[in-house]
Amino acid sequence: MSGLMGGLNRVFEWVMRLSVINILWILFNLPICYLLFSILFATDQSSLFLFLLTIAVLAPFIFFPATTAMFGVVRKWVMGDLDVPLLKSYWLFYKENYMRSLTGGIILTFIWVVWGADFFFFAKMNIIISSFFLVGFLFLFLMTVFFFSNTVHTELKLFTSIKNSFFLTMVYPLINLMVLVSSAIILYMSIGVFTFLIPFFMGTLIAYVSFAAYFHKLEKIQDKTSEAQK
Repeated sequence: MSGLMGGLNRVFEWVMRLSVINILWILFNLPICYLLFSILFATDQSSLFLFLLTIAVLAPFIFFPATTAMFGVVRKWVMGDLDVPLLKSYWLFYKENYMRSLTGGIILTFIWVVWGADFFFFAKMNIIISSFFLVGFLFLFLMTVFFFSNTVHTELKLFTSIKNSFFLTMVYPLINLMVLVSSAIILYMSIGVFTFLIPFFMGTLIAYVSFAAYFHKLEKIQDKTSEAQK
């Protein structure tokens, strides 16, 4: 198909791909989605703390495997395999990477919790400390999405993968900025403007942008390594 009909067909195909995987991701995260929704109705600080603590406990078992599976499918798209079977591939990536993403999720969730607790107790002191913690949260976000990308793209050992994710976050700041700005726009549009985007596109769009940036970083590093070896 070519022309207008061909363009519309490609748009509808992408809408289907993104929405199907995003819906699967939401379904696999239903307990955490319920807790996040419950936070909106928390009446006191103790209830809010209990909800957040429960989310932190469940995240390695639910959020990390489900998100890794989503990144696995997105990786196929970024690398040109657009006809990958959606349901079968998602389930396959979920099973294959469950223990790896669970173990990595425990480590990263612990880091997130410690940083969040420090933010709660110390960030109110002054704007400099608040800015420091904000930069830390952005760094952790990038490190986490690069960990998901590493998990589905490489066969590195767990701690090597986490270390690799850390160093990838340190290089090519303009690419990092692109991921942060794109993710912030997607989150703002999904939560603040078009709420219907949350169940259909929010997760997969962020995953696509993040993995594309990760893959671009790897290509730049490989190019520099090849040039150095000549």
